[in-house]
Amino acid sequence: MPAGHPLRDTVREAHAAANGGVRERGAPYGSDLRLYAAAGTPTLQYGPGDIRHGHSARERVTLPEIVEVARTFVLAVLRTVGTK
Repeated sequence: MPAGHPLRDTVREAHAAANGGVRERGAPYGSDLRLYAAAGTPTLQYGPGDIRHGHSARERVTLPEIVEVARTFVLAVLRTVGTK
């Protein structure tokens, strides 16, 4: 992501406000986001689930995780586009 791009801070702050704390960590794996980044599109990987179970028989996402991410996205969008 380009230095100074607001997306990271917007999502971080929305997550903290919507869910009561910061959730930020690096990912120990690659993803297709590198293709978008190489094309100049700012990217941010954020979502529910535990990567330790990704692409396995134990892969799952809990309802509370979905609600947490949905709250974050709603608040991030509202803060980005503004509200009346």
